[in-house]
Amino acid sequence: MASIAELLQAGLNFHASGNLQQAEQSYRQVLEADSRNADAMHLLGLIALQVENHPMAIEYLTAAIRVDGGQAVFHAHLGEAYRKLGQLDQAIACYRQALRIKPDDPQSYNNLGTLLHAQAKQAEAQASHAGASAVAGQSAAQQQYSDAAAAYREALRLNPDYAEALINHGLLIQAQGQLDEALACFERAAQLKPNLAIAHTSRANVYRAKRMPREAIASYQAALGLKPNYPDAYNNLASLFNEIDQPDLAVAHCQKGLELDPNSASLHGNLAIALQAQGRSDEAIVSYRKSVELQPDDAKGHSHLIYNLNFQPAYDAPSLFAEHLAWAKRHAEPLTALAPPHANERAPDRRLRVGYVSAHFRRHAVHFFTEPILAAHDHEQFEIFCYSAVLASDEVTARFKAVADHWRDVGYDTDEQIAQRVREDRIDILVDLAGHIGQNRLLVFARKPAPIQVTYLGYQNTTGMTAMDYRITDERADPPGLTEAFYTEQLVRLPRSFFCYQPPGDAPPVTPLPAREAGYVTFGSFNAFAKISPRVIAAWWQILARVPRSRLLVLAYRGGYLERHLHESAEQRGIDPKRVELCNRVPTAEYLRLVSQADIALDSFPFNGHTTTCDSIWMGVPVVVLEGNTYASRFGGSVLANVGLGHLITRTVEQYVDAAAELAANIDRLADLRRELRPSMADSALLDSWGFTRHLERVYRQMWLKWCGSSTKKNG
Repeated sequence: MASIAELLQAGLNFHASGNLQQAEQSYRQVLEADSRNADAMHLLGLIALQVENHPMAIEYLTAAIRVDGGQAVFHAHLGEAYRKLGQLDQAIACYRQALRIKPDDPQSYNNLGTLLHAQAKQAEAQASHAGASAVAGQSAAQQQYSDAAAAYREALRLNPDYAEALINHGLLIQAQGQLDEALACFERAAQLKPNLAIAHTSRANVYRAKRMPREAIASYQAALGLKPNYPDAYNNLASLFNEIDQPDLAVAHCQKGLELDPNSASLHGNLAIALQAQGRSDEAIVSYRKSVELQPDDAKGHSHLIYNLNFQPAYDAPSLFAEHLAWAKRHAEPLTALAPPHANERAPDRRLRVGYVSAHFRRHAVHFFTEPILAAHDHEQFEIFCYSAVLASDEVTARFKAVADHWRDVGYDTDEQIAQRVREDRIDILVDLAGHIGQNRLLVFARKPAPIQVTYLGYQNTTGMTAMDYRITDERADPPGLTEAFYTEQLVRLPRSFFCYQPPGDAPPVTPLPAREAGYVTFGSFNAFAKISPRVIAAWWQILARVPRSRLLVLAYRGGYLERHLHESAEQRGIDPKRVELCNRVPTAEYLRLVSQADIALDSFPFNGHTTTCDSIWMGVPVVVLEGNTYASRFGGSVLANVGLGHLITRTVEQYVDAAAELAANIDRLADLRRELRPSMADSALLDSWGFTRHLERVYRQMWLKWCGSSTKKNG
């Protein structure tokens, strides 16, 4: 039978890897053997705090303090649980006790100061924040990492072949972003104990973070070979297969994992992603909702559901708005209620400190729109901060870093730590570039660390949060009076366009019209297949039926469920499946050459494309768009309206089919467009990054003037 120390260590290993269910089981086994083990009580309380079961957290942490009241961290975590419940007096008392025991803990000082601010005890709050600043050394969290890492280094000094210590040390330094060092630890542990499954899983996680999918897959499979009943390995493999466009394998691994652990929220979430990629949107939503049901306090998991609801024709604007409000009520509003006021200097004309928060300061669809803005900012008037949540940097990251005044790597920081850094940087305007898309940091904004907060570019709907003040758009995407009721943010419309575009530097030249040489028209769909609704597919078959000998290129994974599904669907509508060709996702330059094989691009609906539409036009390929009554179904039209293709913006499926068929019938006009579109786009507002950024900066200044003129109130 395992000793108490071994059970605690096993629990800590599970805890560090994010497997809270297994960690909880280990800690409970400790209490079965030793009912007064304060460490197990504390760790169970910490898990309850992490999943936001605050009453349970209070119960366990109070019990731990009864056994051992001399641990500052026990009192600090109890204070956090009371804070989350809004019981501020109890929380303040806990933080005061933590500081009596450990007076050099800056995090407790900061948390205490924030709570005192919330109670309008400004003098005490300032003193507490001053105490935090005066404390030498690292933050509490950093100090805990440092202490633990030192303990493992000492264990390894005494016994360099201690595989378990290597793994624990690797997990700690991986959490601080030291991927190469962590990988060395895991590889050494795997050499020492080849039958230790966690060594292979941990190594695989680092390979995945380093974007080495082949090596990650081999390591996960090695772990499963040693431990076939390992749901976490199935889950991690499924997640990786989703990332590399292998949804069939992702579905299979999720199903195997769910046979072992049917109540795994992560497995249900990964299954949803894979089903969505297969075009099985209704089934995907069921799995997303099951994931949220199992882990209701996982804000990012809930965001995945919210984001994918945007693709579903069954959800209209009011129902989508209600879903966003429900997300915010659960995850954001309790944090916003505790946000202290801002002390930013209300000087209307001073240089403004603007912060951008993104996990996509790297090669990503969003960077084609953010990079030109950051490169064009007026640094005499605006001091630019980038809070980069990028976990694996690339050459694009380096370009972003070069144009920022201040760069903050925050990928391994918690939302609370990032919010604290924003406050310390005295940011005036904080800009969210993700909304509810993956790797978002909305809970930073929920804490209202800046007096003015703006959501922009990355997401095609409201955040649902009261802490987000503005949303940047234009009159085409959000006509005045049409959509305001479905945003919690105030809409700010830029002139000409809500964005500017930077074409890929490795874009090939525009080629001659393919139809001239082939003798038939090629249509193309280059959007993520998650956006392809059954109505879109039905429209494809109508278009192919109207345009004899035409063919369709679809950017979607080949050789699996999706290809079979599309070919069967085409055949049922009397379309020869050989006229439909699927193409796997490829690097940017190859993708643009694939776009060049099309004569006409067909946009998705009700969720338009954006980057794909810009890319198609840059390659001389006109795009047919179906416009609706929401931003997600209108922002593609902003692209076309700026390059003289307004006549290809349609309002019904019938008009969409007609526009595509009529354009296909005029080869001469298609050839003219092929030559004209790139120069037209280059001369348009879409590529005027300098002019666009001046408009954006004027908007920022107007927001600032409004805040300066407002009366001092809670949350700025």
